Amino acid sequence: MLSVNKILVIVEPALDSQLALDKAIRLARQMGAELELLICDHSSYLEDGFYFDPPQAAILRQEHIQRNRQLLEDMAAVIRQQGFKVSVDALWGNPPYRQIIHKVLQSKPDLLVQSTRNHEKISRLLLSHQDWQLLRFCPCPVLLVKDKAWPEHPVFVVAVDPSHTNDKPAELDQLLTSAGKSLATATTGSIFLFHSCYQPPVSGVYALRADVEAYRAKTAELLVDYDIPQTRLHIDEREVMESLPALLKQVDASVLVMGAVSRSAIDRFLVGSTAEKLLDHVDQDVLVIKPGGFTDTVKKATLTNL
Repeated sequence: MLSVNKILVIVEPALDSQLALDKAIRLARQMGAELELLICDHSSYLEDGFYFDPPQAAILRQEHIQRNRQLLEDMAAVIRQQGFKVSVDALWGNPPYRQIIHKVLQSKPDLLVQSTRNHEKISRLLLSHQDWQLLRFCPCPVLLVKDKAWPEHPVFVVAVDPSHTNDKPAELDQLLTSAGKSLATATTGSIFLFHSCYQPPVSGVYALRADVEAYRAKTAELLVDYDIPQTRLHIDEREVMESLPALLKQVDASVLVMGAVSRSAIDRFLVGSTAEKLLDHVDQDVLVIKPGGFTDTVKKATLTNL
């Protein structure tokens, strides 16, 4: 099962509500985890030579960081009164995601939680550039929190791939299901498994019929290992862009759990192309987990090239 002993939460002072922190506290309470609150931001206004000479800009940046740190300390003091162990840190980052990844490598949390929200008036809940970079490079699981509070009994939908296509390691389905089960247990929620076995048409004319029962057989071990009833397994022959959002709506899901896969020669990990299209168009929170060995890949990478 997924062990969560430390949760790193990205706090965004400009947000009216801190749903990411609220959900992290709920998980920490049930899983016995400690919390670390982090503000990592940047303003070109305080860069050297933008409005101020370098010595003055450096002083103003330190004052800015100290104000953020004090804000976090004030928040942490309230949370500690509830019995939690809480630490704080404030960083200056340009771009912020690079410093966040350095912080993850240093602090070694089991889960990173960050809010994501509308970034354009014409969009729904488009992921920001920072969101995508964290999904690509953060070595620990990333929970992107959108604008819906969790109910008393949230539903977690885990997208699995029993055919292990697209270079996805076979053990990734185990990691995903374990994570979904652990979080569902911690929040007194429930878990569903989902797979789209859609087969594209041959020569653009006839759609192939998938062997649904064969996919069910391949998933049977997951159901047994994590005590998930057959009724919680949904295998759909429709395209994932149609079938997965439909299931999320049908079961009133709170969190979609997905895996990231490696598809490049330089060991960059990305969510699959289908997921890239999907993540911007679901209203649920998204938990992305990478296969084993990813941390070592990040440590070897030159973060200045991110």
